[in-house]
Amino acid sequence: MTIRGILFDAAGVFYRRPESTGKYVANLLEKLGLPTELAAEDLARHKALRSQTNKGHLSPDEYWDQRLRMHGVAAAEERRTLVGRINDYSDQVVPIPGGREALVGLKQRGFVLGIVTDTIYPLERKMRWLDHVGVAEFIDLVACSTVVGAHKPDPAIYLDALQQAHLTPDQSAFVGHDTEELDGARMAGIATVAVNYDPDARADYYVASLVDLLNVPIFRKAHT
Repeated sequence: MTIRGILFDAAGVFYRRPESTGKYVANLLEKLGLPTELAAEDLARHKALRSQTNKGHLSPDEYWDQRLRMHGVAAAEERRTLVGRINDYSDQVVPIPGGREALVGLKQRGFVLGIVTDTIYPLERKMRWLDHVGVAEFIDLVACSTVVGAHKPDPAIYLDALQQAHLTPDQSAFVGHDTEELDGARMAGIATVAVNYDPDARADYYVASLVDLLNVPIFRKAHT
């Protein structure tokens, strides 16, 4: 296996929030005495809504407004206030240890480094988060769901990143934590490395921390 490029997920790999955005929203709803779980009839609708927003077809404000409606927030002004608080909270990213050190080492070894990310927010905002946690300067390319119009685990978003990097799947690896997203990379023919991973994650390699990426056999040296 001759790896030349490494693609990374962003959230859950390089940064996290003090609590998940979902938990933050649930706490807001609980304080209002509203249900924190969606009704059964709204689950499929919400899944489609989230998918459309990840693809860039709806704005974040439109997504959260509709989501809050599903939870019973009836007053438009109250929804606007809550949407503002949720959007502000989304900017509260905290670095996961070892990200900068790992990317410095991998860049020194000659790897092309990229991000494959699902988000409801514009690419510029995602890059601000990556800059805040100290890794943006090492990133050569980004495949962002709101730009590509596809989201993980659809192989299309991984292949968009490879096209930007001028690499083939067998020259590439994906570092992620989410089981479905690792599966998506595998479907695209890309080697997989799991970090901070879900209990049922399936990958070619597993590491305990970001710094441990420097010890993965296929990352010892970039093949040019």
